This record gives sequence, C-alpha cells and structure tokens, in this order.
Amino acid sequence: MATAERTARQEWRAHWGLVFCATLGMSLLALPPVALGLFMEPLSREFGWSRASISAGMMVFAVVSTPLVPFAGALADRFGSRRVLIPGLVLTGAAFAAFGLLTPSLWHWFAMWVVFTLAQLLNRSPIWNRTVSAAFNTSRGLALAVLMAGIALGQLLTPTIASALIRDYGWRSAYGLLALGWYGLTLIATVLLFREPRAAAATAGAADTSPAPASSGGMTLKEALRDPRMLRIGFAILTQSTLYTGFTLHLFPLLKGLGMTDKDSAFITGLIGIATLAGQLLTGWLADRVRGSLLPVSSFLLPGVGYLLILQGSSTWALLTLGVLIAGYGSGAAINITTYLTTRYAGVRHFGKIFGLISSLMGLGAGLGPLIGGRIYDYAGTYTPYLLLGTGVALIAALAVLRLGAYPEFKPEPAGRTELS
Repeated sequence: MATAERTARQEWRAHWGLVFCATLGMSLLALPPVALGLFMEPLSREFGWSRASISAGMMVFAVVSTPLVPFAGALADRFGSRRVLIPGLVLTGAAFAAFGLLTPSLWHWFAMWVVFTLAQLLNRSPIWNRTVSAAFNTSRGLALAVLMAGIALGQLLTPTIASALIRDYGWRSAYGLLALGWYGLTLIATVLLFREPRAAAATAGAADTSPAPASSGGMTLKEALRDPRMLRIGFAILTQSTLYTGFTLHLFPLLKGLGMTDKDSAFITGLIGIATLAGQLLTGWLADRVRGSLLPVSSFLLPGVGYLLILQGSSTWALLTLGVLIAGYGSGAAINITTYLTTRYAGVRHFGKIFGLISSLMGLGAGLGPLIGGRIYDYAGTYTPYLLLGTGVALIAALAVLRLGAYPEFKPEPAGRTELS
C-alpha cells in the first residue's frame, strides 16, 4: 500500500512513539509557569524577595524567547528534531535543576531565567510539532491534539508533584528532583522512541529510520509570510491569544466582582483546564473528518460566545460556569486548529520556522492580554468593557479564517534543500 493511502491505524502503529515523546515534551512547557507559583512562598521566605520580583522571572522568559522561537524551529528544520531535542532536554533539565543553587541576589534569579529560557528553546512546541506533523497525514489532527494535550497534563500534574517535593525535601532539592524525574523521563523516552520519518530525516541529514510521510513538501518561511491565508491564520491566533490570556488571568477577580464566593470562583476557574483539553482533543478528531470553514470559524468564535454568556449571566452560577467552559473549549480548539491549518496550508517542510513564528505571536499575545485587561479594569472599575472587546475580537478572528480555500498539494522537495532563515 502506498504511503499516501495509509489508514489512521497504520499511522498510529508506525509513529505512536513520536506522539508519546512529544506529549511528554509538551507537558514540560507547563512546568516553569505552574511551578513558579508553588516555589514563590519558599523563595520569598528564604531571600525576602517580593512576589512581583519573583514573578518577573516569567517576564524575562517571555522577552527572551519570543523573538528566538522561529530560529529554534529553523535549527530543527536544518538538522532534524531529534538532533535538537536530545541535547536540548539535557541542557534544559540541568538549567532547571540549577535553580536550586540560587543565591540571595535578584540578578542571579534573572540570569538563571535567561539561561533556562535559552536552553528551553531547543525543546519548544514547534520542534515537537514538526516531526509529528510530518509523520501523520490521515490522522494528523488527532495526533496534534494528543500532543497539545501534554500542556494540560503538565498543568494537572505539576501542582501535586511539586508541592509534595517541596514539602518533603525542601525547595532546593525539589528543583533538582523535578528536573531529574520529569526531564529525565522525557529524555529517556526520546532517545528510545523518537524516530523521524524517512523523508524528514533525510532532509536534515539524519538516519533513514522509518517510513516516509505522506506529504513532506511545503512553503518556505518567505513564502508563508507572503501568503494571505497564513497571514490570516497568524492574525486570528494573535488576537485570540491576546484576549483569552487576559481573560484567564483576570477570571478569578472577575468572578468575585460578579458576586461569586472565593470557593465558587476558584472552582469555576479550575474548569478552564478541563475545557481547554476537551477543545483540543475533540477539535483534533474533527479536523481529520471535517473540511471547510465550519470548524476553524466556530473554534475562534466560541470564546466570544463564552464572554457574552458571562456578561449575561451576571451572578448566575450556572450561566457563568457555562460561559467559562465554552470560552475554555474554544481556546483549546483555536490552538489546535491553528496548528492543524499551518500544517495543511504551509506544509511540513519548513514547519519549524513557520510555526515558530506563529508561536511567537501567541507569546506576544500572552504578554499583552493581561496588561490590557488590567488597564481596562483600572480605568473602568469593571471587566465588562474587556468582555465586550473580547467578543468583538473573537468575531473578527473567526471572520479572518472564513473561506481559506482548499488545502494545497505540496510535492516533496529534493533531499538537502533546506534553509535556515
């Protein structure tokens, strides 16, 4: 049977190891921001640092990583994902463990974040996504959904594991044990199970170890930057990420301002992770079966529907919960469909660079959204204008991905034809 005619079952049988490793790798992306909240109190107690100063570590992470993610993707396109990921996991794990050696100097804290951020560039989402996208064609949507679910997995596991380690062994040892256990497990799995499809490996100069993917061609970065469809997809996810990130960060005080109790507000806020995971998985499954504008448009429109329900719900517990669930589901769906559309419209040949740029846009939005939400609340004394803005932005994002057109057919490029910029 020709490679192009592979069934979903055949793809999963051949490449399940890639998805398993990539899911573990994506779970690591949730470790820094989630763990930071758990380490905040012991760090403040030990060194007398303010919580604002400790939180600034994530700002360093965002500022350093945002312009560099596309270059990390380019390295994977040039040398192959495996050759980038294995040393990247070693370096990132070592950098995370080194937080346990902190001194009272805040400059040491910020310097450690710079080192950690540079190391983590070698195992960011475009690198994991690149190979999984190349390996799967028939079941690509579901494969990417399972991969992206790794972030939700990390969000669920990190609080329990990190808090137990800090309580039993102290914060310094907890950094080292988290690095040894989590990064170590992902490294071992990657060494043993992560094998790139033959065409992708040959292009990067790696070993020819597994069946060729069904489609290994695609746009260059320059072509993607000139393509109206890719510009529309990038615009949609930038606006979606900006408003939704601000929404999630301000959700707890927003719900309290609507009259909810602390307990109910915390419970509803916690539902976002579950809703996001559901949005990613179901949208991934549907992407392999539904063509046309319905899935992309609905994915980007749903967060706006959620914002409207929250506005209408006021202090109604059921309606507020439904609004949060719909907004969370829509966000997960939008992230997944963005990844999927990128593989279909730009191809997988230079996916690392192209999706790296899209990831940078998402990171930019994640930095802007909370600031916009805070400024609007400080000015208006309520989050109502922000929710109205979010509703309008969701509609604009949905219109941006309307009628993108049929997926292009890419011919595989000759081996060795790659570009780093």
